[in-house]
Amino acid sequence: MKNILSIFILFAFWMLLSCEKVVDLELDKAPQAIVVEALVFDSIGDNYVIISKSKAFNDNTGTFETVSGATVIISDNIGNSYNLSEVFPGVYNSSTLEGVVGRTYFLNINAEGKSITAYSTMPPKINLDSLSYEKNDQPFNDDEQDTYRVFTHFYDAPGVENFYRIKAFSKNVTQKGVLVLNDDLIEGDNVVFPVFQTDFEENDTVTVQLLSIEEVNFRYFNALVSSQDGEVPGNPETNLNGGENIVGYFSANAKSQKTIITTPLP
Repeated sequence: MKNILSIFILFAFWMLLSCEKVVDLELDKAPQAIVVEALVFDSIGDNYVIISKSKAFNDNTGTFETVSGATVIISDNIGNSYNLSEVFPGVYNSSTLEGVVGRTYFLNINAEGKSITAYSTMPPKINLDSLSYEKNDQPFNDDEQDTYRVFTHFYDAPGVENFYRIKAFSKNVTQKGVLVLNDDLIEGDNVVFPVFQTDFEENDTVTVQLLSIEEVNFRYFNALVSSQDGEVPGNPETNLNGGENIVGYFSANAKSQKTIITTPLP
C-alpha cells in the first residue's frame, strides 16, 4: 500500500509539471471564448452539458454568462442519439442517456453560429472501495472547531493505464478545486489518496466520486491544477473541435461513489 507521504510527494511532482507554460498569452486581452463542460456517466440521466462564455482574466465578479438556445446532441457508436433539453439557462440534459463502459460518445453543439464537436470513449470502471477520515492537527488553536481530512481507498488495476478525477461534495455543493492523478506510481496497488483540497467540518456528510477518465481529459484538468479556483486558463489542451475561442472538454466517465459522515473523533 502506498503510504500517505509518498502520495503527497507524487502530488507535488504533478503540481510542478502542471505549471509548465504552453503559450504566453495576454489573458486580459484575449477574446471571449465559448466554454463547454460536457459529461456522460454510466448511470441513467446522469449527464449534462454546460455552455457559457469566458470572463476576462481580471474579472472578479464571480458570475458567468451562459449560452441559451443551443442545439445539443450526444450520440454513440452503436447508433443511439439523444437530443439534450435546456433545463436551466446554459445547462442541457437528457433524462434517458445512460453511458456504457467501452462505448464511444460523440458530442455535437450548435451555439451562436458555431459548430462544436468532440468524442470520448468511456474507460473501464475502477471501484472506490471505501472512504475514511482523520482529524486535522490544530496545535496552536484549541478553541478552533475541529476539521477533518477525507481519504479515498481503491485498488488500481494492473496492466491498464488509468487516469482518475476525484470530486467531493458536501452540503449538496461540489467542493472547489481540481484533483486528478494517473497510475504511474500506483499501478497495481491498494491506494489511499487524500481529498486534500478541502477540510470538512464535524458531522459533514461527504460524498466522493472516483471518475475513470481518458488521458486527454487528465491533461486538460492537470492544466487547471495551478489555478485551483475554477477559472479556465487561456490555452488548456482540449478535445473540442470548432475553431478558435473554444475551450472546455467532453468526458465519458465511469463513476464509483461513496458517502461518509465525519462524526467527531477523540
